[in-house]
Amino acid sequence: MDKWKRVGKALLFPNWGITWLLVVVSVFLLGYAFGYEMPNPIIAYAGYAISAYALTVVVAKMPPIIMKIRIGLYNNKYSGRYLSEPELRVKISLYAGLGVNIIYAVLKFMAGIYFRSVWLGAVAVYYIILSLIRFGLVKRQRYSVKYENLREQRIHGLKSYRLCGFLMFLLNIAVTALVIQMIWQNKSYSYPGFLIYAFAAYAFYCLGMAIKNMIKYRKMDQPILSAAKMISFACALISILACQTAMLTQFGDGQEDFARLMNSLTGGVVCLAIFAMAVWMIKRANDELRNNEENENE
Repeated sequence: MDKWKRVGKALLFPNWGITWLLVVVSVFLLGYAFGYEMPNPIIAYAGYAISAYALTVVVAKMPPIIMKIRIGLYNNKYSGRYLSEPELRVKISLYAGLGVNIIYAVLKFMAGIYFRSVWLGAVAVYYIILSLIRFGLVKRQRYSVKYENLREQRIHGLKSYRLCGFLMFLLNIAVTALVIQMIWQNKSYSYPGFLIYAFAAYAFYCLGMAIKNMIKYRKMDQPILSAAKMISFACALISILACQTAMLTQFGDGQEDFARLMNSLTGGVVCLAIFAMAVWMIKRANDELRNNEENENE
């Protein structure tokens, strides 16, 4: 038994020299498999097997490395503050998201005018609305520090949360316009080469992080923070939809009927989810604001 344990450990945790050799070989074999129209099947399957083993080895080596990096980040003056203060993280993410959304909105809008594309115009409207929502949250977050009374800060945060819910309806209209074009005009996102895999990984990462943060901040101790997480979740759902359209375009072999069906199903689910989130946010904020008003009257 000990012998087999040593063998398993040696296979799962080889030294770094062997690990890097596996990675390099995997890259070359996968490049061959994907780069040629009719690769040798034996070499191609060998590349898949070696790359799967190399990925397993790399993943097995990551936890202690990640732990060391995490400890180093926490010990750093600036990164430690970022990791330990949720409010700071939200502010940075809001500002960063706002900047990226504005750039995308301007580029898509200009491209839509230049190419006379309704699709690019609809994408631009989506990013414009998203920019407005994030700008509103940034502004109200900065304004909330003026309230010294905790109760007033809470009411201001709840009103901001409710406003975000109303703006989500506008976002849903923009997304619905995109989905309609996906269904009736077969419009889609497109990413060349290996970029589609990077985009897919990023989309699922965003979805996972959004779900994690929504669960983490579900108690809504800080309404503006919770609103930012709801927006992130909505954006993650839209990224999954965009990823699906790109995958169907890349690997669908021209099956437009199947693409329309999948875009209809996924697009419908995304639109309904965003609509439900908007209703939930407005109702939740109104209920607590009403309770606060009743308590004050008593």
